[in-house]
Amino acid sequence: MKTVAVVPARRGSKGFPNKNIAQIGSKTLIELAVIIGKESPLVEEVYISTDSPEYETTALASGAKSAGLRNEALAGDTVKTSDVVIDLLGRVHEKYDLILLLQPTSPLRTPKDIENMVQLLKTKNTDAAVSLEKIIEPHPYKMKRITENGMVKPLLEKTSSEIPRQRLPEVYRPNGAIYLIKTDVFIKRKTFFPENTMGYIMERGVNIDSEYDFILLKELHRLGLVKIFGL
Repeated sequence: MKTVAVVPARRGSKGFPNKNIAQIGSKTLIELAVIIGKESPLVEEVYISTDSPEYETTALASGAKSAGLRNEALAGDTVKTSDVVIDLLGRVHEKYDLILLLQPTSPLRTPKDIENMVQLLKTKNTDAAVSLEKIIEPHPYKMKRITENGMVKPLLEKTSSEIPRQRLPEVYRPNGAIYLIKTDVFIKRKTFFPENTMGYIMERGVNIDSEYDFILLKELHRLGLVKIFGL
């Protein structure tokens, strides 16, 4: 099963400008995403999808390929990642069986994680796999919302913050590190979460949405509490 890795990186981040080329040690986040794709033995090619010539140059220098810059219609902050990947596939002549999405802003992953997820799709009756991490706190059953008149209500109906933690169901969230899907399913469904999606549990994840998240990741790495492949 031929696999193509896609690294999506637009330049217009408002909360943390240029976060995709924020640097840890000697590498930018884009470079780390490309490197892990290149070092994964089950990945044939790594493509950058970006609207930035600077980002494209950075990715190409790390070994990625490019099918050209995105047009402006795919560069806004409301554009779906699935639309970006569909656009890229339309400009790549080679055909691939699997699509691997490697977001630069979720760098805590290894080639072994990618290999394990590819094996899931090969051996299980599933169309896609997504990396997840377990949520301990805050548990969704204990989260609240505020009504228009300022009253505090449960986020989920018929739940209570008084339920002991030991009785709560285990819940997980996508950690952003790895999305993998069969190409034909992706083209048909236009989502990385089709109905037949299997979870791959990872111990830890950091999804960089803000400069605070990035500073936290750098400090965790400096203290040796997390390892980042490529550094």
